[in-house]
Amino acid sequence: MDDIRPKLPTKPERFMDILRQHIRKQGLSYRTEQTYTHWIKRFIHFNRLKHPAGMGSAEVEAFLTHLTVQGLCASNTQRAALNAIAYLYKQFLGKEIPDLNFKLAKKQRRLPIVYSREEVAAVLSHLQGVFRLQIELMYGSGLRSAELLSLRIKDLDFGSNNIFVRGGKGNKGRTTLLPKGIIQDLQRQVKYVSLLHQQDLLAGYGLVFLPDALDRKCPNAAKQLAW
Repeated sequence: MDDIRPKLPTKPERFMDILRQHIRKQGLSYRTEQTYTHWIKRFIHFNRLKHPAGMGSAEVEAFLTHLTVQGLCASNTQRAALNAIAYLYKQFLGKEIPDLNFKLAKKQRRLPIVYSREEVAAVLSHLQGVFRLQIELMYGSGLRSAELLSLRIKDLDFGSNNIFVRGGKGNKGRTTLLPKGIIQDLQRQVKYVSLLHQQDLLAGYGLVFLPDALDRKCPNAAKQLAW
């Protein structure tokens, strides 16, 4: 699954494994880890697999300029790459990079696209079952796709009609509203999942991934329906 961190060796020796270990010790979110490692890999491959410790501002400037000129990337994309490289040198390697001189990507102002009620209804008319419920939940609660896919039963509060979003963008949590119009369908889905979960447990399965080493603190939590 894309939201589960891969395990690292106890004593990592590969450069990227050591980098991942450093990122996790800093307490950064897995989404940040994925972004940083992606751009750092691209930076290294762009410079023909040179070790970052042996490169400097010239290589960084060439890479960032390449993203703009040849890659035609947006300003946010270039900024993400710059943040990753800045972390690589300042935080990981402990090496200062002088003021960089590279071609900046042009900032484009785009108006947000907001669907009308009629357009949303048209989309929903082509969906049914759990797929329709997912879209209704995203639209009614303002959930991002990653937040929807990582939602747990314990995060649904039918008593107060709230949804608890944990580890959202920026690794921040928040509370959002649970749309009243889909409560019955959502409760029906929870009952359906409960039956599947019981069958999985009887078959010797049913364990789920737990964050933050919670499986060691609460060994039986991975079998609970709430997770």
